[in-house]
Amino acid sequence: MHYVRLLRPPTVEQGRSHRQLKISLTITTDLGDAYLFSQEPIELAVVGAYQNAEGRLVPVNLTQNASPRWRAGMRALKFDLQLPRNPISTIQIRPANRQLTALATSDVYPVGQSNGLVMGVYVDLPSSEGMPSQVCFRSLRLTGASQDPAAAVNALQVEEDFGDSIARHIWDGGVVTLSLVADLCLASPVPVRHNPMPLLSNILCGQRRELNILELGCGVGIVGIGFLRILKASSYGVSPKILMTDLSEAEERAQANISRCLADSQSSEGGRADVEFESLDWQDGKVGLFGEKVQSQPWDLLLVSECTYNTDTLLALVQTLSAIHAHSVQKTGGSHTTKIFLATKPRHSSEREAFDMFAEEGWRVEEQTVVPLPVLNSNAQSVEMYLLSKS
Repeated sequence: MHYVRLLRPPTVEQGRSHRQLKISLTITTDLGDAYLFSQEPIELAVVGAYQNAEGRLVPVNLTQNASPRWRAGMRALKFDLQLPRNPISTIQIRPANRQLTALATSDVYPVGQSNGLVMGVYVDLPSSEGMPSQVCFRSLRLTGASQDPAAAVNALQVEEDFGDSIARHIWDGGVVTLSLVADLCLASPVPVRHNPMPLLSNILCGQRRELNILELGCGVGIVGIGFLRILKASSYGVSPKILMTDLSEAEERAQANISRCLADSQSSEGGRADVEFESLDWQDGKVGLFGEKVQSQPWDLLLVSECTYNTDTLLALVQTLSAIHAHSVQKTGGSHTTKIFLATKPRHSSEREAFDMFAEEGWRVEEQTVVPLPVLNSNAQSVEMYLLSKS
């Protein structure tokens, strides 16, 4: 996939007759290591919104008269737009062609003919020439492929930093993971096609009323928060408790996204989103040193998305997972089994070392699947998913 990324916050300047919006962006991969190379120029749409007298959001196409275009060989694109008199609060920047755009999880999985290739970006605008927004965000509707679009869960919003570095951004593995899980739990009627992960489906959508989920290496929080929104919206009556963990430097953005999720769930779904964050360094975790929240209960499912790319931390990760399993067993007097749901977009062959380490720790793969990644003018890519258990 590719992502529209703002290189810096958009600014608003007052001209003689109208206000101008100045935008600087790029379109790159999740790691920012390759720019979109399209044989045909891709027109971009910038869509704003303002509130009318009735309080309803009214969309405005700011590029209706002249669309900026991303061309092959570009590394950045800068352009100015004239703003209407009505105050625009938020803008969305995406390909003008809907068939190129990832707006919902059903655009990403199952892989269609063309959808899900580029994910747009959103940003709030200053009301005047004041301080620009310090964050942008992604928005993804959570829906099963066979679900009526009108019944989709309110869009999941996840804040990111500006710029094209890999820090504090969503990654391909997280987007594809959520798309598959949404299809497993939200599709209605149940799809007749083969279920790629029936054991995982049974954990998430079975008869269990409470499900304790712990995520390691959560980053900005798209996977953990997305799981919570999907499971609470499913028709299976699952009541999830989700704890997201990462190093302390990830806490600010993860907490901001938890707050955004809480606001969304309270206003639109009438319930409290049960999701929290706690710092966890795998160097501590591998020897069983956990925070109060990790220690508070046994865990049914451990989420690990896009954490195996760094071989220097693989052993600590695997040993931390084993220590959490041991904690859960001890907490329940030996009657508990913790499973791992691992998703990764393989980036180099050395990542396979993780599975040797899992085997040495007594973990075994119960089921697995490979999901093709939507790509535009690029080599084929995929996300691998595994469910692991330990005796």
